[in-house]
Amino acid sequence: MGIRIPTVAGICLVALAFAANTQSQTVRGDNWEATIQMVYSGAKDNNGKNDSFLDVDSDVGFGLGIAYNFDSRFALGFDFTYLKPRYTAQFNTEEDGLVQVKHKMSVYSGQFNGTWNIIDGPLTPYLQLGVGWTDIDSNVSDGPPVTGCWWDPWWGYICRNYYSTYSESNLSWGYGAGVRFEFAKTMFVKASINRVEIDAKGSSNYDTAKLELGWMF
Repeated sequence: MGIRIPTVAGICLVALAFAANTQSQTVRGDNWEATIQMVYSGAKDNNGKNDSFLDVDSDVGFGLGIAYNFDSRFALGFDFTYLKPRYTAQFNTEEDGLVQVKHKMSVYSGQFNGTWNIIDGPLTPYLQLGVGWTDIDSNVSDGPPVTGCWWDPWWGYICRNYYSTYSESNLSWGYGAGVRFEFAKTMFVKASINRVEIDAKGSSNYDTAKLELGWMF
């Protein structure tokens, strides 16, 4: 899911932050903050052995975050993101040969992050490092359903089938860089580029671009 960001745009954002009035005040020190996030993941193709592959489409998801600012420079927080991209997977089976699956996967990621705001002011570039977990669910059944039944006072006796799916949860870590701008006393926006590395077989990673709206309290 690689994302190509023009180098010139990144340089301009950093230059803009350094050009900001360094005497401007910020209230983020000793305050909590929360964000709602729009998350974009780029497409990524993975080729395996014996004509197998996994092609994942780009997607737009969402995220939530909370953090505590120890001062105007350093913060520690937690982010949760959710994506549901379409994918095409092809793999070899002993009985049927090549089998292809097209579906949507669910990608849940929770990460504890440390953030360093480079400038002590309302407009600043920042760097971020984090560690957590990533859960990927193929949403494809890995066996026959399990039936559960119960009595409903309105609808009577109800039975439903529940399916177990191919899924995996792994340790993950990430890093990113972005720009933060506090446009009101307690509100701010952030834009960043991030990479998540997943500790899975063969190793895996994906890139995201985030746009966040937050407030301090």
